[in-house]
Amino acid sequence: MHSFAYPESTFDKCLKCNACVVSCPVSNATLDFGGPKHLGPELKRLIENQEVIDDHRIELCTLCGNCDLSCPENVHVSTLTAMAKAVHAEKEGMKFRDFVLSNAEFVGKVASAFGPITNIAMKMKPVRLIMEGVMGIPAERQFPEYRFNNFNKRYKKKTATTKRKVAYYVGCYATYNAPDVADAFVKVMEYNGIEVVKPDQKCCGVPMFANGKMEQGLKNANYNINNLLEYTRQGYDVVVTCTSCTLVLKKEYVSFLQSEGAYELAEHVYDADEYLRMLHAEGELNTDFAPMNVRAGYYAPCHLKSQGIGNPAMDVLELIPGYEIQDVAAGCCGQCGTFGFKKEKYEVSMAIGKPMAEAVAETNAEYTVTECGMCKNQLDQLTDKEVLHPMQILAEAYERYTEAH
Repeated sequence: MHSFAYPESTFDKCLKCNACVVSCPVSNATLDFGGPKHLGPELKRLIENQEVIDDHRIELCTLCGNCDLSCPENVHVSTLTAMAKAVHAEKEGMKFRDFVLSNAEFVGKVASAFGPITNIAMKMKPVRLIMEGVMGIPAERQFPEYRFNNFNKRYKKKTATTKRKVAYYVGCYATYNAPDVADAFVKVMEYNGIEVVKPDQKCCGVPMFANGKMEQGLKNANYNINNLLEYTRQGYDVVVTCTSCTLVLKKEYVSFLQSEGAYELAEHVYDADEYLRMLHAEGELNTDFAPMNVRAGYYAPCHLKSQGIGNPAMDVLELIPGYEIQDVAAGCCGQCGTFGFKKEKYEVSMAIGKPMAEAVAETNAEYTVTECGMCKNQLDQLTDKEVLHPMQILAEAYERYTEAH
């Protein structure tokens, strides 16, 4: 018997219309996956109390959220599949590899502590072949680099005194792999007269939910909710630079926990670009951007689409004089967090990502813009274009303007 509560759900509203199946990137790439309809609402109907899950195909779900977005009856299919993953993991046990991948924060701490050595080792073929043989992590899979001088070492600020105050939920990727993104975000906020603090925080739980470690993920969720609410109740806005972290703080904590704290926190959470777009709408955004004669392509992560907020990055970047940005209009990248790091799913990951790579090539922009670190990892592997976060571009536009004036 599993030790977590299955939340109330609207699975009974499922019309069996197949909208979720059509929108599912895995269903479109392989016939091995039963599809979100079958492994979500129908499985919940068929198996009393969800105590026995004997369908290994549930592990092919990436929790991208496209099924939720497409459902005309607002059935939260990904909640059902995440819970099914957790029950399946309890019943079948977890591979050591999946245990490691689910603990992204711990891996980030250890790998960044030995940053230069880690990065060199991860590019050595003998090391990668050993990892494939022992852990089932494909030797062909590119890994993001880890930074010794991570953001936790760089930034300690805990209180702010400006009119608008931001509590920055950094996430594992911007902390350990891309502290330059976190630095750029802080600079962008400074150019807008907003001080940024970094509350105590743990991994948002996305890697845990994706690998069936529901209980551990919910512990992290409650820790983050309690810590962040201390700030929101003092007038801080919670702003996030990773779309996966934003989605889980806004939506998944509510779906899984259905607690007052989760609902309260969700009201104060913003994607970084969404926050800047809001400032602009309210006449508070500093638009002193230097002209940038650039043609960029924009790739929208699945976890951004699942928030239903449009493309705020494009809306904000288009405010830069001379900056041309085009949506590459591609589907899922196929990396899907830890999914693409698993040998048995690598070919599916590449198949899902192929249309995205083709769309980037057709756009033929100078570089690609995306908010998601794992999407960047797949873009780096499948395309020859540089990949930047919107905050890095905005910080550069502000800096150039300041230097010129």
